[in-house]
Amino acid sequence: MSLSELTGTIVPLVTPFSADESFDRTRMSRLIDFILEQGADALMATALTGEASLLTADETLTVWDTVFEKAANRIPVVPAIISTTTRQAVFLAKSAEARGAGVLMAVPILPELYAGRSYDDVYAFYADVAAATPLPLILFNYPSLTGVDFVPALVQRLVKIPTVRYIKESTGDTRRVHALQRAFGDRISVICGAPNVALESLALGCRAWITGTMNIVPRSARQLFRAVGLNDLPLARRPDALHEPNPVDLLLSRVFDGVDSNGDPFPRFCFHTGAELAQALRLAHAIHFGNVLHQRLVYARGIDVHVCWVVLGVAAAHVFHGDQINRCHHPQGKKTDGNRSYDQE
Repeated sequence: MSLSELTGTIVPLVTPFSADESFDRTRMSRLIDFILEQGADALMATALTGEASLLTADETLTVWDTVFEKAANRIPVVPAIISTTTRQAVFLAKSAEARGAGVLMAVPILPELYAGRSYDDVYAFYADVAAATPLPLILFNYPSLTGVDFVPALVQRLVKIPTVRYIKESTGDTRRVHALQRAFGDRISVICGAPNVALESLALGCRAWITGTMNIVPRSARQLFRAVGLNDLPLARRPDALHEPNPVDLLLSRVFDGVDSNGDPFPRFCFHTGAELAQALRLAHAIHFGNVLHQRLVYARGIDVHVCWVVLGVAAAHVFHGDQINRCHHPQGKKTDGNRSYDQE
């Protein structure tokens, strides 16, 4: 993938933690190995899936260093900044450029406070970040996280900043994708940022796709992306495709099928006993029905898996071998399997 044009499947990496909440470099390396083996067009570090808003600046830089080192120029790395302060965002933007990034995603989190949220504040945030680095910028529309909705009136202001080149549209509303394409398609590229409208968004012309589901099924995501690009809509429309979220089915199919979308062995889920499977399903059920709250620490002990990304419509859990922990849960989607493969260019 050329960094002059961000395209393809971009995996927003999970940030694994140890039981003491320290960043787990070993498991991050294993996850990247898996994604590189399965196939992806780029890696994104410390995005929403990577829990950027819960990381300190030092932790963010440690994650970036690990990802850049492990990627070793084999695949582009796109750092992400989700920040409550412009000062930290500017510092991280400069740090991303220094580490060799070619593109940067950034978004402010705006508390309402007394005066309410202002588009002027959003514009000033991006103007300051753009002044700090020449890197092309990705806007990120996820109102429930940031408190800011990137409606056309706001986007119209932001595209006047020369380095604003992309917007990741994650509301799951394909009408927004269509409206952005029509209004600003000559100035910015719209990135699909939701798993449940991937087929529709790609068919509407999105040339890149970012979703946390790719941590567990990067090859299947790439196949769906390429199926749409090759106008193979019968495959893309299959009822078990990645754009149809059903997280419990995802978990069960991975446990019992034991193969990926090419029919190759899928080593990620290794439940050795019925009790381990039952524990995983209880965790999935609890999160799916909202019993596990956002920003709540979750320990899931005794499940012998490498990295099990239980993808859910309302939340997700990061489950790791042995003692596990993660800092927050976020909405994601589901996987696909297809009888045909578009792994090769």
